[in-house]
Amino acid sequence: MQPNSSPLRRLTSSSAIYGTIVYAGLVGASSVYEEDDVEQVLFTSAITLVVFWLAHVYSAALAHHGDDRHEGTVTLGASIRHGFEESFGMLLSAVLPTIPLIVGVAGGLAHEQAVNLALQVSTLMLFVLGCAAFVVRGSRWWWCLLGGVATALFGVVIIVLEAATH
Repeated sequence: MQPNSSPLRRLTSSSAIYGTIVYAGLVGASSVYEEDDVEQVLFTSAITLVVFWLAHVYSAALAHHGDDRHEGTVTLGASIRHGFEESFGMLLSAVLPTIPLIVGVAGGLAHEQAVNLALQVSTLMLFVLGCAAFVVRGSRWWWCLLGGVATALFGVVIIVLEAATH
């Protein structure tokens, strides 16, 4: 990701969108196996997301380092920094859906409520990310809303598929 990229472009990065879908799928899948333990759902989902994030950092750094389109020498340190910058959205995308799970761990929400709210927050995030992607392209407001709805619905399909395969 370019250092001068706008916050909106960072929010609509592929890693942020991917992280939202992966984390929601992990929450959905782990909630099936941990029927009454919100703490275990949170722990399993968060740890698994961190493992996926590390794999994403690794792959982005290695791909950047091996990219022969760079002018001059690319240091290993620069490639690793690129990997972290490129993948940051994956971790950032888990913050909001984690809040209902934390409230559930604290006893403020029942297991099912915490999980459902985390999944709803993820779906809302996909809607917002979809709208933002169309805003970045300069689309009319109604295309932005339609893009947000389509993004959220397609994201739900992927989340369900991911949860079913885990």
